[in-house]
Amino acid sequence: MVKLGALWGWGWNYHGQLGDGTFLNRSRPVLLLQGVVSVVAGSAHTLALDPMGQVLAFGRNEEGQLGLGSWASQGRPVRVEGLPRIVGVAGGYQHSLFLAEGGAVYASGANEEGQLGDGTHERRKSPVRVQGLPPVVAVAAGYFHSLAITREGRLYTWGANLSGQLGDGTVESRSKPLPVEGLSRVVQAVGGGSFSAALTEDGSVYVFGLDSATPRRLEGVPPTVALAAGREHLLCLTREGEVWALGANEAGQLGDGTEESRLEARRIEGLRGVVALAAGDAHSLALTGEGILYAWGRNEYGQLGDGTRENRFRPVVVRFP
Repeated sequence: MVKLGALWGWGWNYHGQLGDGTFLNRSRPVLLLQGVVSVVAGSAHTLALDPMGQVLAFGRNEEGQLGLGSWASQGRPVRVEGLPRIVGVAGGYQHSLFLAEGGAVYASGANEEGQLGDGTHERRKSPVRVQGLPPVVAVAAGYFHSLAITREGRLYTWGANLSGQLGDGTVESRSKPLPVEGLSRVVQAVGGGSFSAALTEDGSVYVFGLDSATPRRLEGVPPTVALAAGREHLLCLTREGEVWALGANEAGQLGDGTEESRLEARRIEGLRGVVALAAGDAHSLALTGEGILYAWGRNEYGQLGDGTRENRFRPVVVRFP
């Protein structure tokens, strides 16, 4: 039986990112921690937040992305020290963001594209404060870029920008945050490999970096309440509990039974009553209000949790012990 606040993990574990003390890949869920209120995964590292506002970090740490003051990877959860009470976390490819209760943002890890937002390109093994941000209510991380939403609903971005994922109309990377013009009342933002998406208060979705360096409203999708981004695909959860998907689909991560990529969103058949979404590099997950977790897409490391290593082109149920 799955308990509230229990953290389970499965999939790739070469760097200890499952936190179970081994380096074995898992094709079925394994219980890792109790009393967790939220969790995020980077490329090969994991950040878990407890009710006291403390962060537990584990997995790959060659760039200092765990924020532990060292470069050593960790196969079990280790508490991140020296931070104020944390209310939100985000994990990029090899960097991490920590949102403090008062609205300040801290970052650690790789910084070659300026994704730490401290005005430098130096990697950091301990969290440093992101410079020039108003009070923030939410953070997100792409592979090599970062995003933050302010109390006023403005979206700030920084880091890599080769595809226009910062939404400023250029392809120039930057090491300090700037607001995205033309967007207001933003309630959620997500970052992919080289794109970003923002959800506004009225349920509209805007994307930038896929085919535009400025925010483009996603047409044809019903009013949306939540987003999730993989490396090159985007999931949208509608007010009716349906899931719409677009982007790359080489491993079936769009859940439509094909391997055909597309820039137009389509509804995933058979999913109803969904209340939460998540996405990995090329796989997707959806949780229903009844507590059923579905997964689809790439599965060579067991990341779908169905006990196999077979890619799935349509959603399958994740079975818990």
